[in-house]
Amino acid sequence: MKSTRTIKEAVIRRYPEIGLEESLGEAIRLMAKNNCSALVVKEGGVLFGLVTITDVMHSLVHHHDLQDTKISSFMTKCELISSEGTKNACAQLDEEQDVLSALKVMHQAGVNHLLVSRGEGKPVGVVSALEIVRLLGR
Repeated sequence: MKSTRTIKEAVIRRYPEIGLEESLGEAIRLMAKNNCSALVVKEGGVLFGLVTITDVMHSLVHHHDLQDTKISSFMTKCELISSEGTKNACAQLDEEQDVLSALKVMHQAGVNHLLVSRGEGKPVGVVSALEIVRLLGR
């Protein structure tokens, strides 16, 4: 494995966004339309979390209504890990970290997506296991 490759080479900087009050059905439509496995949850320019394909599948398996189930009820909540600490951390990694570090964090957290940050915890995008595999295949 090329451990010198950094996450910033694989990060998707413009994931589709969805609001807290949008529906499960809208999340599915956005993922299908954008051919992606995660959405960034933002409201008023503030990052609140991620909705991943795993979150969607969990909601569907539990028979949540497509129109009445709000994003805020099943998303992965995020408060950025920074010098101030956090209550609900997303799996997060600095963009300068190597690919092996990202895979370790994903494995330990049991997730397929990481919030990618820069410097003082400023979010710059999302990376998925698929993007890491694509990076390693180059």
